[in-house]
Amino acid sequence: MPQPQSGTSNWGGYVTQGSFTRITGSWTEPHVVCRSNNDMFAPWVGLDGWGSRTVEQAGVQTDCSSGSPVSTAWYEMYPASPVYWQDPVSEGDSMTASVTSDGAGGYSLALTDNTKGWTEHVKKTLQAKNVSAEAVIESPNQAYPELDSVRFTQVAVDGGSMDAMAPQALTSGGYTPGPLHNGSFTIQPGNPYPQPGNPYAPPY
Repeated sequence: MPQPQSGTSNWGGYVTQGSFTRITGSWTEPHVVCRSNNDMFAPWVGLDGWGSRTVEQAGVQTDCSSGSPVSTAWYEMYPASPVYWQDPVSEGDSMTASVTSDGAGGYSLALTDNTKGWTEHVKKTLQAKNVSAEAVIESPNQAYPELDSVRFTQVAVDGGSMDAMAPQALTSGGYTPGPLHNGSFTIQPGNPYPQPGNPYAPPY
């Protein structure tokens, strides 16, 4: 089971709480420099996880365990393990992800590489609460590589811009989100002291 974090957040970006059935958002894969073999991070969008013990999410993980950044597309229906797709992802690629609930335990997750032209889609079931929606970056152990910035755009919750959903800004690992405007924001190095948070943020 994931555990709530105290005094820090595993997530950097924006999260909103309420009763939601769909989130979609896009981002650009950043330039990454590995600082250690432990470095790992992922931009993703999803439902749940903030005030619940499940997370339904899709995104791209960048892993530095080989000494160089390796990016892999994935989805996860936590607490189940992540599932990795084999499609290529590169620095600078424009990605779009969506997670949709049918309100009865069915979920549709999709990830598109707009630059390379591929799309992955999966349907899964999970008894979840749909109590939050988020567009964030995450490092399971707060070991972020060096990023220039991550730009999210067209983040929408239940068909409306996330701006109107009383979103909460989260800083993680020194990466701070800028203002959210018309569903867009940029995360970049900033305040070295992460904001307090209490997500049930699963490791990868």
